[in-house]
Parts: sequence; C-alpha cells; structure tokens
Amino acid sequence: MSAPVSPGLRSGSLPLLVALMTLLAGLSLAGLTGVQILAEGWSSAARNATTIEIPSDTPQLEDRTHTLIQTLHRTAEVTNVRELSPQQVQTLLAPWLGQVSSSGHLPGLSLPVVLIVAHTGTPDLGAVVHEALPEAVVEEDRRWGERLNGLGSSLVACAWLAVSLIAAIAVLSVGMTVRRSVMAQRKAVEIVHFLGAGDLTISSRIAGRAALLSLAGGLTGLLFLSPVITMLARKLAPFSHATGPTLPTNTWTDMFASWWATLHVLPRILLQELGALPLIAACLGWMTAQTVVLVWLRRLP
Repeated sequence: MSAPVSPGLRSGSLPLLVALMTLLAGLSLAGLTGVQILAEGWSSAARNATTIEIPSDTPQLEDRTHTLIQTLHRTAEVTNVRELSPQQVQTLLAPWLGQVSSSGHLPGLSLPVVLIVAHTGTPDLGAVVHEALPEAVVEEDRRWGERLNGLGSSLVACAWLAVSLIAAIAVLSVGMTVRRSVMAQRKAVEIVHFLGAGDLTISSRIAGRAALLSLAGGLTGLLFLSPVITMLARKLAPFSHATGPTLPTNTWTDMFASWWATLHVLPRILLQELGALPLIAACLGWMTAQTVVLVWLRRLP
C-alpha cells in the first residue's frame, strides 16, 4: 500500500527541495555564527579601553602627563596605563596625515601625547583626567563598544530572521509537494481508505516516507555545503588562533586530511548545528506530511 501513495515514487522534487533548503540554512547558520563571534569580539575589545589625547602645546606637558599617569594607576578598576611612543603615534595618524618620512617624522606637525588606559568595569575616567588635565581629550571606547554591540545584535536578528524564513519556506514547500503527490494518487488513497485503513495509518506511511526523503535531501545538501564551508574556513583561518599547518593536496587522502584539519577552525557550535540540519529536515518533513495528509483525509466524503 505504501508504494502507490508514497510521494517519493511519483516525484523526485522533495529530496532536491530539501537539499536546497539545507544548503541555504547552512549558509545562514554560518553567517549567524560569524556575526555572533564578531559582535562578541567587538564588545570585548572596546568596552575595557579608554584613549586619552593630550595636546602638544599643553603647559608643563611632561610633568603633568607623568602626574596624570600616576593618578590613573591609583584609580580603582584601572589595570594598565600605556603611553604610545612618538613612532606609534605617527604610525597611528599616517593613514590620515600621510606616510612617515624617511627621518621618522610627519613634517610640520607637533604630535600629541596619547595614553591607552585598560580598565575593568565602567570607571568615570573623564572626571579624573579633566581634574588633572582639563586640556586632555578623553574617548571612552565603551561607547563605540555599545554601538558595535547594537549593530551586532541587529545583524544577529537579521540572520535569525533569515533562518526562520528558510524553515517556513521549507515547511510550505514540503507540504505542497506532499499534497500534490497525494492528489495525483487520489484514487488509490480513497480505495485504501474506504477499505478500512485508518487516517493515522495512511498518514503515518506517507509521513515516514517523506521523513526518509527529507533526511536524504538534508544529507545531500550538507554534502554540497561542506566544500563551501571549508573554503570559507580557509579564508578565515589567518584570523583564528586555531590555525593549523597547510597540508598538501596532491592526492585524495591529502585533500581529505586538509579538509578535516580545516574543520577544526570552525566553532564547535556551528558544526553541531550543521550536523543537526538533516535530522531537523526529517522531523519537519514528517510533521508536515502528517499534518497535510490528515487534513486532506478528513475532508474525504
């Protein structure tokens, strides 16, 4: 009875459809994970640093700068105070003011003193600095951290929306495919139904077949997704602390070893999410087919 009413025997579109949806969902999850890691890096890098700029024409610049540094060291929650050297300041300003000359100076410019203060928490360094040096300019990096964190949260929300839309489209597409297949076998289903087969029995047979086809489509999509994710991982490898040695790819064994080593660059949570995609596709296929067939059978006279 299962063969005539099985969606997979009349149409091969279901595995192909699920494979494409798995590919899109995998790419969206990879983008989501990358955005989350980037947002966390932004937040941690910017929230615990403050930049202080002291104009070069400040009276008694050296003595007052030394006093300010000592005051910052005694301030609660300040962990480190670092004064940039003139060469570091020149390198920092070179993109805006031009390249450093052969003598190591930017001609015609008097560079300010720049202090980088590392701290924990959110101390009010502006009040401390302006009390000692009113001429100083204080830039709280945590403000940029908050803005970047907000941008990262927006990007994460967009990525989750994309994943949700893909799941919704997959459910609708699987439902339409199952319904079209059942409608094409309407006579066979009606005969079996009128002979006494229960609605749940018929729907379970069709749903089981749909789950198997969805699982096969999910595994196929994951197979096609693997080289894309591997290529992206290799591009991102220089930015990762887990970068491994570059392996030769002259043989299939070397290519597999290189692919396996590249996967270690990917976050573990992403690998788990990608591995779960075929199972999620099978569950969605089963639930969608079960619901569609039961609703259709209930409308039979």
